[in-house]
Amino acid sequence: MQNTFSRFEFKYPIQDHLISRIEDDLLLLGFKRDVKFSSGQYTVSSVYFETPHLSDFFDKIGGILGRRKVRARIYGKEVNNTDRSRPSVSLEIKEKYDMMICKRRIWITPEEWETLLESPHAAYRKISSRRVGKERHVADDFIFLLASQQRKPFLLVQYERKAFELGASDNPIRITLDFDIFAKKTHLFSPHPNVAVSRKKAVMELKFKDRLPWQVKFLLTKYNLKRDAYSKYAASVDAVKKFYPISR
Repeated sequence: MQNTFSRFEFKYPIQDHLISRIEDDLLLLGFKRDVKFSSGQYTVSSVYFETPHLSDFFDKIGGILGRRKVRARIYGKEVNNTDRSRPSVSLEIKEKYDMMICKRRIWITPEEWETLLESPHAAYRKISSRRVGKERHVADDFIFLLASQQRKPFLLVQYERKAFELGASDNPIRITLDFDIFAKKTHLFSPHPNVAVSRKKAVMELKFKDRLPWQVKFLLTKYNLKRDAYSKYAASVDAVKKFYPISR
């Protein structure tokens, strides 16, 4: 996986009963399943780091064009502790201006993740000691954002994903179908988030760097899909607010 990249991201909320139909059409149109996940479906779990005043959430609600998310991500429901020396947790800084996003990330081990939860500064000493170049810069910026903005792990967002790609492997058109979205107010990865975010709804995300091919335009026209500024994070915060009081 690339650790630094920029691309456009368009989002299209859909009803979950359309997932199988869109999936079939994608395969007929020449898209291939993401080969990194052999089962064709996988779980994405993200722990978001927020400021005391929920700046990222309110920037989204307020329609601020330039905004940021700081998160840790795993592919699965729990941190893989069978090999604690293998990097399996991704620390990500996702910055967005309008529809263009830039994502920077660095992979850390389960042990480093546990240290980060206890002491970001202690974790930084561990993480930075064995990294150079761009990876070192990502680690620097991640810890700086936590310290300077008093960011703490705040919310777990977890969902199922099916991913498809079209074109060259170094610059593909990527479409993801995200569904069964759940959330929990917690600082840990958990296999059982308890708040349903979007019942019977899903989101199709279109990710690309250049022009869109005819296959994508055909699909959008066939299902009359409309681009929307949907955010799984913001929707999760709204859903969780019904279960937990969140100070403003």
